[in-house]
Amino acid sequence: MSTDNPLYIPLSSKPVGSGLLTVAGKELTDHLTSRTFLVFAVLLVVVCILPFQQGLTGYQATQAAYAAGPVVTPWGVEEFGSSLPKAADVYARLPGGLSTVGAILAIAMGFDLVSRERQTGSLKLLLVRPIFRDEIVTGKALGGLLALTALIAAGLAVSLAVLLIEGIVPGPDDLVSISLFGIATVAFLAFYFCLALAISTVVPRTGKAFLYALIAFFIFSALVPTTGAVAKDVVAGAHPLGASPSEREDYQTRLALVNSVATVFSPQWNYELVAKSALEPRLITYSFIEGSVVLLPDDGTARPADALARFWQNTLVLFMAPLVLFMLAYMAFQRMDVR
Repeated sequence: MSTDNPLYIPLSSKPVGSGLLTVAGKELTDHLTSRTFLVFAVLLVVVCILPFQQGLTGYQATQAAYAAGPVVTPWGVEEFGSSLPKAADVYARLPGGLSTVGAILAIAMGFDLVSRERQTGSLKLLLVRPIFRDEIVTGKALGGLLALTALIAAGLAVSLAVLLIEGIVPGPDDLVSISLFGIATVAFLAFYFCLALAISTVVPRTGKAFLYALIAFFIFSALVPTTGAVAKDVVAGAHPLGASPSEREDYQTRLALVNSVATVFSPQWNYELVAKSALEPRLITYSFIEGSVVLLPDDGTARPADALARFWQNTLVLFMAPLVLFMLAYMAFQRMDVR
């Protein structure tokens, strides 16, 4: 069998998937040794130090209050620590910092993966080698995702070591919560990485690709939440003070609808909701627009997967959105004309 396609290689001449692993390994090495990746990785660690330290301080304060027991005050007997804190509580403030710096890191990793090679002409040389097009784009995506996963895994490993040094031993549920938080973080970073990769595949110039990626970041991180806050006044209206119970219920229903729609279309809000629900199984409502939180009673029956099941739509969007963006990049790369 013969073909005029220069990318055609007989299946018997090359192990299946060898090109994919070669590209993925090269991209992983390039990312881990890149100055841009290292600078943003250090910045990400610096941003996470303060909220992690605050969580650690809060854990120790709650533990001390629980050990002290009820306190007699001029106003009566008050119990400041009704239950033992969880090790997962230390991570509760991290999603906010990760959602901004992490997104910029992912964009910086993906915006020039294809456009740079098209601009320098190295993509033509790559395509004449015994590697299929689908292996190239899939390998680039896989290498970047492995680098992001390695970064998050290393950060969680260091944080767990700090907890152990401080005398905090996570239980099985804590480890599950922290693991789910890490997986959700990787999925969130994958969204912006695949978004940048898709833009890099469509836009031939690195400068324009970076600009378009920043515009997309601004739309998702600032414009969508602002639109949601404005839609709250338009759709839900003013808070019905002194209204009947049915009117207040209608208001809360409309407000919940606006909040849920804005959260789904805002990767930052969606990630923070899923991450917080993974760390706090008792979470049943989290409104970004009003800043309200509703938790179940602390009776010890809630499990890490319970809250994720309550917010399954948000969890599904968090994990499916990067896949959709990768498929767009995949199809664009397959149809690309590099002549």
